[in-house]
Amino acid sequence: MPGTAEEFVRNFENAIEGIEPGSLSPDTEYATIEQWDSLAALSVLAMVDAEYDTEISGNELRKCRTLQDLFGVIQSKKQ
Repeated sequence: MPGTAEEFVRNFENAIEGIEPGSLSPDTEYATIEQWDSLAALSVLAMVDAEYDTEISGNELRKCRTLQDLFGVIQSKKQ
């Protein structure tokens, strides 16, 4: 299993430069984060591959709104 949503949020915060640790929650809509851009998206895709040993597509990333949604996609791939 891929851990908890809170652990995922911490990994997400670490993957994107300029995000203060502890500033996001599972309910955060990540597309609204000031630092969110194409480089951040690539960083998150790489983090998911490295930390969770699974791959998600750009389309899957775009379909999600919140960090919880994204974590749910990862969980479904790990089952």
